[in-house]
Amino acid sequence: MNYISKQFNIHYLPEYNLLVKAGFQKDVLAVIDKKSVAPILIEYPSEEPILEATRIMSLPFRFVRVVIPHQSFTFIPKEVFQQDNMEQYLPFLGTSDLENTFIYSLDNLNLVALYQYDMLLVNRWRRLFPDAIILPEFAVVLDRAQERISIRGNVLGLHFVTDHLVDFYLFKNGAFQFYNNFEIHHLDDISYYILTILTQFHLGNSINKVLLSGEVPNESYYARIAAYAGDIEVLDLKTKVVLADKDVSLNLTPYHVLFDSVLCE
Repeated sequence: MNYISKQFNIHYLPEYNLLVKAGFQKDVLAVIDKKSVAPILIEYPSEEPILEATRIMSLPFRFVRVVIPHQSFTFIPKEVFQQDNMEQYLPFLGTSDLENTFIYSLDNLNLVALYQYDMLLVNRWRRLFPDAIILPEFAVVLDRAQERISIRGNVLGLHFVTDHLVDFYLFKNGAFQFYNNFEIHHLDDISYYILTILTQFHLGNSINKVLLSGEVPNESYYARIAAYAGDIEVLDLKTKVVLADKDVSLNLTPYHVLFDSVLCE
């Protein structure tokens, strides 16, 4: 997929945001203006950037955001978090590497997230954009979901990161319970993890509401998930991004996290 509008104007670079969703197999970059109009959307193999992508990334954008998949993470209530003693949390990350452990404050949830990236991946983007805001993917996923969390009942979120990797997160009566990712290769894997969550969190036989985001592989996944949910809601774009050319039609669902990253700090 390679969309570059003739309306993209290099003289307006100070008005543009360059957004990147980095991965191990593919990268996606987009340019949007202050009105959420996107003149550029390019997807390419991570190890083989196409010429158009390298040209765009070589431009001196003032505002750059890069979303990178988290490698390991844990959540700590803000009232007990001790930033000057972060070593005590490293066992929860399965590492002793304090230097490459990062903090993200989830103020609306009263939580602090400690997390790590694949350092080869994050350093590649830091070299390209030293002043960029780098965000862990879970931060954007949770930010997109928060407006849809009910203060009563149970809400389970499934964010399809790739065809075979799904982030699960749970809220119970408005309170955050957990966030984790699992490999999914068959429909029965979806059933297994949902049933496990229902059992471990004593939720009965079904979830009040399921939030779906990312690119769900096919309709059979919707049907399987619906068997465990009273209601299913597909998260829309919060930024209401539109392409610069109205006569061009693209499915923007796989890029919702990319575009909504502009709302995260």
